[in-house]
Amino acid sequence: MRKVNVETIRSVERAVQILNCFSFERPDLSIEEIVTKTKLAKATVYRLLWTLETQGLIHYDQKENVYRLGYKMLEYGGIVLENLDMRREAEPFLHDLQSQTGYTVLFAVRQQDSLQYVIRLDSDEGFQPRSYIGRRRVLHYGALGTTIMAYLPDEEAKAILEKYPLEAHTPNTIVDKHQFLERLHLIRKDGFFVDKDETFIGFTAVAAPVFDRTGIIGAIGLAGATFKMVETLPELIRQTVSTAQHISKRLGHLSYSPS
Repeated sequence: MRKVNVETIRSVERAVQILNCFSFERPDLSIEEIVTKTKLAKATVYRLLWTLETQGLIHYDQKENVYRLGYKMLEYGGIVLENLDMRREAEPFLHDLQSQTGYTVLFAVRQQDSLQYVIRLDSDEGFQPRSYIGRRRVLHYGALGTTIMAYLPDEEAKAILEKYPLEAHTPNTIVDKHQFLERLHLIRKDGFFVDKDETFIGFTAVAAPVFDRTGIIGAIGLAGATFKMVETLPELIRQTVSTAQHISKRLGHLSYSPS
């Protein structure tokens, strides 16, 4: 974010506060819940909600007496995705990878201390219903996030772990910070990461980093049932890494030599 010597507009900040209350976990909120989350006066929240509603940014469900994000947000999201160069460049390669392997394909990019899914191509059997396009996770989450973390400077990775401690998603998740940092060094050396039953029991994910001309920007991954993926894991790793390298080249990355 650029630094500009200009005061922000308070009412706009408050409107954004309200929009930020909504999430994949809580898409519908009552006005009381929004007041609690924002700590704004109820009258202020009501006026802002009505203003946002008139612009299509908020929808009010009279039957349920709850608010949710409006249709205009979908339009904005479509504009962002359509003009996201890395998404356009990556998509053909990811469709090929999904067609060749038959597994779910994911592409996530780094957004400061988090990762955000920008492409998801489902297999016929489906996978990870919580990996929605647009959803943000803490940066060290899952195979894709861990892979991105591996290419950050050590001090930056440590700072993220201090701010957002590791969490156990399954009994197999590594939650020891020192072990996790050692894993990051190994991923950087190997150029890929395999998450076996660490984020979801019974599922494996293979991830590889994606770079542009400035450095690491995200990661792609294959995900599917562990019992199926283990049968051809070396080939799946090769295909995932190869696809990530092709995408990186399209994004202006010349070459990468693991340290």
